[in-house]
Amino acid sequence: MKTFEGKLVLALNSWYENLESVEDTDFVKYEFAKNKFRTLYLKKTGEFLNITQRAQVVAFNKIAHGLSENFEFTDALLNEYLEWCFDNYDFFLKKRKGFNLNTIAHFAKEWDQDLLKFEYDAKVTYKDLKEVDVKENIFISFETYGIPFAATKLSTEVANDQRQLKQTIRTKLDTLTNTKEDLARLRNMLRSTVENGPYESGIMFHDYRLCFEDLFSYFPGEPWNQ
Repeated sequence: MKTFEGKLVLALNSWYENLESVEDTDFVKYEFAKNKFRTLYLKKTGEFLNITQRAQVVAFNKIAHGLSENFEFTDALLNEYLEWCFDNYDFFLKKRKGFNLNTIAHFAKEWDQDLLKFEYDAKVTYKDLKEVDVKENIFISFETYGIPFAATKLSTEVANDQRQLKQTIRTKLDTLTNTKEDLARLRNMLRSTVENGPYESGIMFHDYRLCFEDLFSYFPGEPWNQ
C-alpha cells in the first residue's frame, strides 16, 4: 500500500478513538471472531481488511452491544451473525450502500435470523436513484446500482454530454483491471449491472454487454456472467 493510502486509512479509522474509549483489556476480546472476519473478508472481496486494531475492537464491541439488544449474546451468536453477513453480502451492497466492518457493526441491532427470508434481491430501478448523489462516490454507486443507472443519474448531476461522459467512465473502469482489489470492485459493478437489466434505450450503457465485453472477460464462470 502506498504511504499516502496507509496514512489515509489510519486517519479514517482514528475517528473511533474520539467516540468511544477502549480499555487495554479489550484488545484481547473477540480475537477468534476478528480473525474469522479478516479471513472471510479477504475470501469474499479479494482485499485485505485495512482497519486499525482499535477500530476493530470498537466495531466488535458495537456488534456485541447491538446483538445484545435482541438476543442473549454469546460467541456462537457472534459467529452466526458474521457468517450471515457474508452469506448476505449483496444485502449490504443494495440496502446499506457498502460492505465493511462499520456497516456490519451498525446493522447488528437491527438483525434478526428471520432476515434470512428477506426479499432484498429485487431489481433496482432508475427511480431508486432519485435521491442519490452519484457524483459523491461514483464507484460505490456503480457497485450498488449498476453502471447504466448510476452513469445515467451522474449525467443529470454534472450536466455533461453523455458521449463524453461515457468515454470518461470507460477510461476509469479500465483502471480497475490492474490489481486484485480493483477487480473485486469491477466484479461487483458488472454483477449489479447484469442483475438490474435489461435497460431501456434511453439509459446509458443499455447495451452493456457490447460496451464492456472485454471487462466481462475477466470473470469467466461467474453465475451472473452467462
